[in-house]
Amino acid sequence: MSRFLQHPRLPDSPVRAALVSGEFPWLKDALDTLGITSIQTEEEHRLPKPVRFHPDLQVSPLYDKQMFVLRRSPLNNQLARQGFSVSETERWPEQTYPKDVLCGGLVWNSYLIGNPRGVDPAIQEAAQKQGLQFLPVGQGYCACSVALVDANHAITADRGLERALKAEGFEVLLIRPGFIELPGYDTGFIGGCSGKLAPDKMAFAGQLSSHPDGELIRAFILDCGISVTELKKGPLLDVGGILPLLQGEVERDEKIETIIQNRYFV
Repeated sequence: MSRFLQHPRLPDSPVRAALVSGEFPWLKDALDTLGITSIQTEEEHRLPKPVRFHPDLQVSPLYDKQMFVLRRSPLNNQLARQGFSVSETERWPEQTYPKDVLCGGLVWNSYLIGNPRGVDPAIQEAAQKQGLQFLPVGQGYCACSVALVDANHAITADRGLERALKAEGFEVLLIRPGFIELPGYDTGFIGGCSGKLAPDKMAFAGQLSSHPDGELIRAFILDCGISVTELKKGPLLDVGGILPLLQGEVERDEKIETIIQNRYFV
């Protein structure tokens, strides 16, 4: 049996299904070998060409099984069949910034983090109804730029995001920008080449050793009690993130659930 994640992007049991880019067959194959079913994105011609398959620009997960997709997106039906409550963005995506980052906000704990000019108004409104606080930042590609490690730890190369998140009490590892491939752009982002596969497992599209801060990244993650899984050999590649959708059943423990709830919503 599979169930929904209690908190977007952060599973509390092994992941059973994930949303990934349909551009890279090897990504699906790698997850298949780990027993994870892949739902693949289609090419979204309304987005800039280098990122047309990227999940982190096509969807925006909120709490309570609510998932936003771009207007008239084929992912609407795919995610609805998985049991998600799917809504579409109010605005139409376009290839110019910030109209390409309608789904670029990041939900973490009790915050929706994003550029207020970029995050779609319908997503901002829905997040507010869920009791989330909007944390405004200059970076429009928040979901791409931040790799969530757990409830309190994250990694980014964006100094503005680092300052904003640390000001809210989060532990953030700032790494050097660059050294992540994204053909068509100068560089990709750390959130775009990673994702959680279990509470204690984090995956990367590529090898951390290809990044000059690779050992710092690995140590930061291991210090959180989380192992690193590298899904392919070679440089880190921004694939638009690996978004966990469904996870395995776990035995319920009301005391633990209360601790988790307090940890995320402080």
